[in-house]
Order: sequence, then C-alpha cells, then structure tokens
Amino acid sequence: MPLWKWILLIVFGSVLFLFLSQTVPAVGSFSNNIWIKALLLLLGATAVLGLYAVWVKVFERRKVSELRLQRALPDMLTGLLIGSLFIASVVGVLALMGVYRINSVNVNWIGLLLSFAAYSIVAVTEEVLFRGILFRMIDERYGALLAFIISSLTFGTVHLMTVDFWTAMAISAEAGFMLAAAYKFRNNLWIPIGIHWAWNFTLGPIFGVGVSGISEDAYAIIPEISGSYILTGGNNGFEGSIVTVIIGVAVGILMLVKRKR
Repeated sequence: MPLWKWILLIVFGSVLFLFLSQTVPAVGSFSNNIWIKALLLLLGATAVLGLYAVWVKVFERRKVSELRLQRALPDMLTGLLIGSLFIASVVGVLALMGVYRINSVNVNWIGLLLSFAAYSIVAVTEEVLFRGILFRMIDERYGALLAFIISSLTFGTVHLMTVDFWTAMAISAEAGFMLAAAYKFRNNLWIPIGIHWAWNFTLGPIFGVGVSGISEDAYAIIPEISGSYILTGGNNGFEGSIVTVIIGVAVGILMLVKRKR
C-alpha cells in the first residue's frame, strides 16, 4: 500500500470511529423500554463491527481475518474472563492492603443491564480504533515494537480528557499495552474487546470504582476507599493505581509469552 494511502486510512479511520464512539451510544435513547434499550445498545456495537468489516474490505481489499466469526464466541468469552479476573485481582490486592473496603451492597439489576450493554459500544469502538486500525496497521508496516509504543501512548493520551497526566500514562501501560498484547495473542479483536468490556463493567458498576474518572449512576458495591494517591489513583480511580499498572503489564507480558510458545 502506498504510504500516502496508508496515512489517509489511519487518519480517516481514526476520525470515523472516534466519532462513532461518541454518537452510537445515543441509540439507547430511542426507547424507554429497558430491554429494548439494552438491545439497541448491543446492536449499535454490532453495527460498528460491521462497518469496520466493510471499511477493511473496501479500502484494504482483504478478508477481515481479525473478526473471524468462528473465533467470536470462544475468544470473546476468553476476553471477558481475563478482564473480569484482572479487575478482581486488582481490587483483591488493594483490599488486602486496606485500600478498598466494602461499605454496602445494593444491586440494581436494571442499572447493571444497561451499563453492561452500554460498555459494549465503548469496548468495540475503542478496540476497532486503537487495536484494529492504529496498532494493526503500524504493526504490519513497521513492526510490533513501534506499534506497541504509538498505540499505547495514543490510547493513554486520549484519556487526558477525563483523568490527570499520571493516570493517562498509567492507562497507556496497563491498558494500552495489555490490550495490544491481547490482540497479538490471537491476531483478532475478540479477546481485546472482551477484556475491555469486562474491565469497564467490572471496575465501575460492579466494584463501584470510577472508570477513567467517570462516575456511574448505579453501583452494585458501594466501597470505602482510602490510602495514598499512588495506590488509590485519587479521583481518577484505580486505573491510576500502581497496582493496576503492575498487574496489567504482567498480564500483557504473559499473553505475549504464551503467544510465542
């Protein structure tokens, strides 16, 4: 592919899917019925995947191997499991350190359902943008090392809209690196989408910690969090915790090691 076309595809693809990440969630407002609203959100995420497949076929003229349907269910479930266990491990370690304590439990099943559906769009649009377009295209042209660096730093930098500089760089390491490693693990988007989806849902609505500095309307667990900024992440939540960085990088390295084997 000529360099000028390669650059245009990255730029316009990034702009398109960044725009979709901000607009597609609005489909949930088309109905007041909880089940229909959740279904619309899930269909919105599916439509974004379909648009990405069309984008690749039209402009790159190749099969969309990173969205192989035969790997969708097993790899998505694998990603959801990894993401859930990752966040549970972070919260568990911080609980053992006395940073995280459960104050009360108040499960709002409707709120959890809508949050779960809404986070599907976040996971899909961001993974298509940062792993499907940015990481993959740089990896194919210039190699994995440069792809890891650029995609991870870019992923963290865009979070500066909601978190401080340290947390943005922490997100680059713990999430940008780990999710790119998840992509390389099977060379498809299903695992990183699953991890991203479970990460946001488990950390926010389940454990009651803000995701990228954004508060939820309903939490299953109301926690009491105390400790130093380096452990709690302050107002930015546990994504700014050094514990999350260490475990996230370790999980990413583990996936790369298992891929090599």
